[in-house]
Amino acid sequence: MSLPPGIDHTHVVHNGKRDITINELALQSPGMDRLMAELGPRMHRLGYAGLAANWRLADYFYKSVVKQLRLCGASRPKYAEDIEQYIVEDCEPVKAAIKAADVAAFEAAFVTMVDRGNHYHDVYAKPYIRWVLPASPPDDLDLTAGL
Repeated sequence: MSLPPGIDHTHVVHNGKRDITINELALQSPGMDRLMAELGPRMHRLGYAGLAANWRLADYFYKSVVKQLRLCGASRPKYAEDIEQYIVEDCEPVKAAIKAADVAAFEAAFVTMVDRGNHYHDVYAKPYIRWVLPASPPDDLDLTAGL
């Protein structure tokens, strides 16, 4: 990768193994496929934490989901506006249900959040991607912890 005209320097950092340029480091930045692969398990945990009425755990995973979504928008600016709209319109009701400790409101808001997320897959010409809440809670998470 060459530098833009007029730029005659580059920054080099050491990653513990070798010198690496900032441009080489940027090429290692994850794409939406990797970022979304990290989002799925967080959504899984959020869904089951809320259904189990473990509100502290649900809040923890809600914040994790939103943080990951914002990272997606920062990493891929073409999605940023839609992601922010999704957070405000479709994620915030989940947050409100968590704050209200209302399982029925949580379930309804979570279903809408998932449906709207899948809507954006359609918007970006990926109708073959359809996330669903797995049929069972995560095996590696105690949903009663802290209750």
